[in-house]
Amino acid sequence: MDLPRRFPYNPQWRIILFGLAFGGAAAVCGKILNNWIMTLVFGIPFVILSLLLAVRRLAFPKFLLLEQDSVLIPKGFLRTWVTKIPYADIENGWERASGSIETLVLQVKGRTFEINSMMLPDMASYVAVRDFVKSRFTPKEEPKIVERGKYCFRCSYEGDGKIYDSIGELVWHVKTLRAGKPRYPYGVFRLPDFVVYDVAQKEVCRVKRKRSFLFSKFEMVENDSTICTIKQKSIFRNKYTLEFTNGQKWIFRMPLFTVNFSGISEAGEKVRVRLWAHEVWYVLIDVAADSPQLVAALAFIHRERLRFG
Repeated sequence: MDLPRRFPYNPQWRIILFGLAFGGAAAVCGKILNNWIMTLVFGIPFVILSLLLAVRRLAFPKFLLLEQDSVLIPKGFLRTWVTKIPYADIENGWERASGSIETLVLQVKGRTFEINSMMLPDMASYVAVRDFVKSRFTPKEEPKIVERGKYCFRCSYEGDGKIYDSIGELVWHVKTLRAGKPRYPYGVFRLPDFVVYDVAQKEVCRVKRKRSFLFSKFEMVENDSTICTIKQKSIFRNKYTLEFTNGQKWIFRMPLFTVNFSGISEAGEKVRVRLWAHEVWYVLIDVAADSPQLVAALAFIHRERLRFG
């Protein structure tokens, strides 16, 4: 693009004529129906604003100017003031769409400036301005902050999967230990241990079945010590209790015909689960209750639901 390059930056006639037509029609209808509210709210304001835009376009034409090191953008009410923005000062930029109107928003030293497609002569001019301005700066990525208690569980029907934190980083691996190739279904006679590993493939904890008659009972073991007892409490296998050795007790329910599951502790802390797909859970744990052991127990229940699903 040859620089400097100037683009007319004025309200388009189609916007002005639409406002006049709409406001005039609303005023006439209000007069006919003897409805002064319609006239005051929809009629007169649209007519006045359209006339102001017409005066702005005819008497005070403005231009958007692309220079080698900066861009001059009209701003303010009716876009009558012009500001100069060096490309080096642009921290970020993004597009916002509303119907057929597109807007390029520029973040500059804590302030925002807009380049609106309805102020340029046509969409081709907007695209040219947008592409050039975006090519002159590099968006600064803000550091992602991990939100405690937010997880994504992904597990296969064979019992292997991964657990991610709120920014999509891998936190733990989960695996069902079995001899030979993975198969489904499994666990009718002997249920393999469910093991949680960290990202370095070091074992964090494992869950073993201790009883399978009617309602199954499981134990979560960490460093050869039992840290939690998980009990199945429904023949539909959709209700579990968790009893941790530190005194925490939970009830976790997975109601039929819904994608929202929940758990609550005796202390009133809550767990919320959104079923995105059978293999994918989005989990939200109250920050005060968030712990690797509770996450591992929920991941095990996820595996159990898939095993019987």
